[in-house]
Amino acid sequence: MPGTRAMQPHHALFAMAATALLCLTGCGPTYPKCDTDGDCHEGEYCVNGQCQQCRGDEDCPAGHSCAQGACTETPGYCTSKSECGEGEDCENNICVTRAEATASGSETPAAAGPCELESVYFNYDSSELESSARDQLTGVAECIKDRKFSAVHLTGLTDPRGTEEYNLALGDRRAQSAKKYLKSLGVEAEMSHSSMGEEMSSGSDEAGWSRDRRVDFRER
Repeated sequence: MPGTRAMQPHHALFAMAATALLCLTGCGPTYPKCDTDGDCHEGEYCVNGQCQQCRGDEDCPAGHSCAQGACTETPGYCTSKSECGEGEDCENNICVTRAEATASGSETPAAAGPCELESVYFNYDSSELESSARDQLTGVAECIKDRKFSAVHLTGLTDPRGTEEYNLALGDRRAQSAKKYLKSLGVEAEMSHSSMGEEMSSGSDEAGWSRDRRVDFRER
């Protein structure tokens, strides 16, 4: 037609390149696919290219754990004994059955005896001492002093999630945190420590994993 002319080949190539550049700079993945957290809705996280509610337990509210990218209610979660059933205690935020409960639900009085070095528990992927862990360590310190132990060994353990190398390092940090706090409580016994990481873990869900995340003590 008069006044028009066919687009020259180099013009067509320029137009195609401009379109591709515009897509690279302005086109992003389609939700729920993502490249970064910014591609997801508020409060969501980009995990393996998919927008999810959580990456780990720390992203979920109290009483919930992260399972396959979603926050789900933790079975048996508690903050006090009153939230548990008859014959149960609240231990490390999980309702557990008392070892010496009678058929009527009352406990059999324990015979007086020497104190025990009870394990201290930690939150997921953490070596920080929560208030409950510090309370437990206070009891451990008193027991070490009462029984006049000259040397104690601390072993840090983890749940099975994570690589072997990471879990060994995490178990070591937990043992060192506990040892440092015992020293601050005036424990003069010689203390050594080691890490077993996930080697002794036995849990298969959050209730079990919460008991894997601990430091054990023994006289040596």
